[in-house]
Amino acid sequence: MIRTFNALIGLTLLCAACAPSEKETPNGFKYVVISNGDGVLPKREQVIVFDYLLKDSKDSVWSDTYSQGMPIAIPIADSSAIANEKGMFQMFRMLSKGDSVRVTLPLPKFFLEVVGRPAPLEVDSSLSLSYFLKVKDIMELDAYREFQTGLIENRRLDQQSKDAAAIEKYLSDNSITAQKDSTGIMYVIHTSKGGAKPGVENCVEVSYKGALLDNGSVFDQQPKMAFPLSRVIMGWQRAIPMLGVGDSATFYIPSGLGYGPQGSQGVIPPDAVLVFDVRLLAFGNGFDPNTGNCN
Repeated sequence: MIRTFNALIGLTLLCAACAPSEKETPNGFKYVVISNGDGVLPKREQVIVFDYLLKDSKDSVWSDTYSQGMPIAIPIADSSAIANEKGMFQMFRMLSKGDSVRVTLPLPKFFLEVVGRPAPLEVDSSLSLSYFLKVKDIMELDAYREFQTGLIENRRLDQQSKDAAAIEKYLSDNSITAQKDSTGIMYVIHTSKGGAKPGVENCVEVSYKGALLDNGSVFDQQPKMAFPLSRVIMGWQRAIPMLGVGDSATFYIPSGLGYGPQGSQGVIPPDAVLVFDVRLLAFGNGFDPNTGNCN
């Protein structure tokens, strides 16, 4: 989703004291070097790790790695692949740790040469796109795997803290008293009738409404739906067994137990905290695909 350009991110890439210079790959792909790094070029089977920011000529950001805290990595292939590589990949061979570069192209050409497909019809083809790239490191593959594992874990812990703070604030702002389970799910039990409770191995029949915590928009609502509990998000696998048949509750589910950083099909954005109003109607040992019910 296009967002307003954050000048602070741009400042991490731009250097007024530097003298930009244009370079060209063997196949004619041109890019501008904003600042130089250590000059040591990557070798075969090494990984070049970089952050990027993509913005258009109206200063709107299309995407970036800074906000997600997850840089991109590109492996360097054997030199025998150079002749068939697109210019962008040839450019990576010419970069060193600490280099900052910019690629600016008309939008249609950017999609063809960088993205590898035609631009979507709904975008403004009169725009140009600028791709700012800064090389963080050049690593051996094993070292990168270890580095990536650490990044993922740090991001998970950071997002976990953000989700918990968002849920606590929402509950406080709306004067809601909720309980909390060991995974971070907050919940309010509205009715408790003492009925039998399902396990993760069961099929459940529920009515529910799902909404986003940050803006309250409803993304799904069903008066009745049956499914094997083991096949849904982890948040539901933890939450639904809290209910007996006939019970209802509201569950506040952290993004890590929902759809995580990837979101879902453009309906649920990345790192979304979810709110579900749920009533457990019944449960059984298995799911019957012919009737759509539990049996």
